[in-house]
Amino acid sequence: MTIPAWAELSSDEKVARTLAAADALFARDGLDVAMPVLAAAVGAGVGSIYRQVGAKEDVVAALVIARAQRLVERFTAALEEDDAWGALERATFVTAEEGATDFLSQSAWDDAAARRADVAAARAAATDALRALVERARPVLREDASHEDLRLVFKSTREAGALDPSGARRLAELVLRGMRA
Repeated sequence: MTIPAWAELSSDEKVARTLAAADALFARDGLDVAMPVLAAAVGAGVGSIYRQVGAKEDVVAALVIARAQRLVERFTAALEEDDAWGALERATFVTAEEGATDFLSQSAWDDAAARRADVAAARAAATDALRALVERARPVLREDASHEDLRLVFKSTREAGALDPSGARRLAELVLRGMRA
């Protein structure tokens, strides 16, 4: 299979290729990857990356927004399940485990959201979807349980994943058990 040359790609394909390459590079080498390294991985010049996506801050923002959109989709889909508690558990476990292996640290999420309204809005949409999922399970939850309990799990697993990614599910189990009435 031949990889299409940069010039043969549509604008959307160029953005997708850039974000996929950035995801892989950042996961392997950290967020300090230089733009020329990203451009080489994409098969384009640095100027082309800037024209399609923007600066590295824009690349990171796009990656955070994509992750937040996946959370919205996951939590919204879970709202459609018949078993509210089971849906909350499944969505929580997947999110915690995914966060534990995600290279984008909580500080990268926080920094991107603080700098850009579009990232803050995407993050807020994910929080709103989680809040709705928790409220749907309200009949089986302790009175003081909230979506913020799960946000703590997700933030913790994102940071602690480098230490022990397998502990993400255990942490989620403990918090969910504490939330249940």
